[in-house]
Amino acid sequence: MEPSSQTTASHDYLTVALDEDIFALPVASVHEVLDPPPMTLVPNAPAHTPGLVNVRGNVMPLLDLRTRFGMEPVADGDTTRVIVTRMDRQGDAFLVGLRADAVYEVVDIALDSIRPAPPNSTRWPAALMRGVVQRNDRYVIILDLDEITAIDADRPQ
Repeated sequence: MEPSSQTTASHDYLTVALDEDIFALPVASVHEVLDPPPMTLVPNAPAHTPGLVNVRGNVMPLLDLRTRFGMEPVADGDTTRVIVTRMDRQGDAFLVGLRADAVYEVVDIALDSIRPAPPNSTRWPAALMRGVVQRNDRYVIILDLDEITAIDADRPQ
């Protein structure tokens, strides 16, 4: 009799940085990663979605992850990237650009290794996180893209 092999379900995640913290979003939602394109400011827009960008004829909102998480905005640097993500709300598919301080790599994360963030354990709003996972000596925060891109989200939660 052969030993049974159990496989653990996992997904690929793209890791990104805000300051010194590492975040991850599902690769399945990522359309592409770009250098920051020119942005058109939108009057009276929330601070975390200051404007629109045009990527090869696709006009989309640009969401600044720093300000979405209640951090001070910073000017684009050498490592700043925009992650174009595909969102789907009730059958309505659209693209959103997410500005991050840096993009690192794609990592495979076992779903059973993702844990809820302990209450008051991070400076980040819990509603914007799906959980945390430890990789090597660092914690990686798994982002909840639905909450981060919620239309009525006008401030960190």
